[in-house]
Amino acid sequence: MSFVTKDATGEAIKGAITASNEIYFYWPPEQKLPDSIAPIIKLSEGSTVIPASGTKVLFNEKTSFSVTGHDGSVETYKLKISPYDPEPFIKSVGFSANNLFIYPASEFYEYNLIEIENAGINEGITAVNQKIELFLVDANNVDVPLKMINKEDVPEKQLKSYLSWLDSQKGTFFVSVNKVEAGVYKKIKQKYNNHVVYFDKNINVKVRK
Repeated sequence: MSFVTKDATGEAIKGAITASNEIYFYWPPEQKLPDSIAPIIKLSEGSTVIPASGTKVLFNEKTSFSVTGHDGSVETYKLKISPYDPEPFIKSVGFSANNLFIYPASEFYEYNLIEIENAGINEGITAVNQKIELFLVDANNVDVPLKMINKEDVPEKQLKSYLSWLDSQKGTFFVSVNKVEAGVYKKIKQKYNNHVVYFDKNINVKVRK
């Protein structure tokens, strides 16, 4: 037996059926959960299901399917919904590799970018980010917070072009180190929901002149 539906982009998402008759759908984190789905259900020969394959049903955990086998036995399967939450990791730091710049003229400096894989939607400039926290780790293993740059921090003359660019750069975020002491830091620590990962490379914080 199989349950298959499609996400907002038309990609197939297969339900994972557990031993306790739960049908897990892992939804992409960058997509809003739909109100309803119309799963295509394939059964063994002679079996039937209610609601029938292709029927639109509410996409919530109150929805269930009743499957009658060819021998007359009946099993109930319930929907379970879980956003897909792969572990994010830092891919690169800085336009100039592993360098971040104190830029007294502005909190926003376009070279202070960080690429993060599996972080979902980029909210680094377009909205206040509530999920990602970044820290420099100093020589004494003290976490030094990095400020995530939001649209209010970007000069108006630059904002439009950067928002347009970020539409195709979903994993790119900007940070400010203006309140961080210049020097060499051991690594970057990233917290995201329940995940903690490290970018284990020395990070140079310099004053941009």
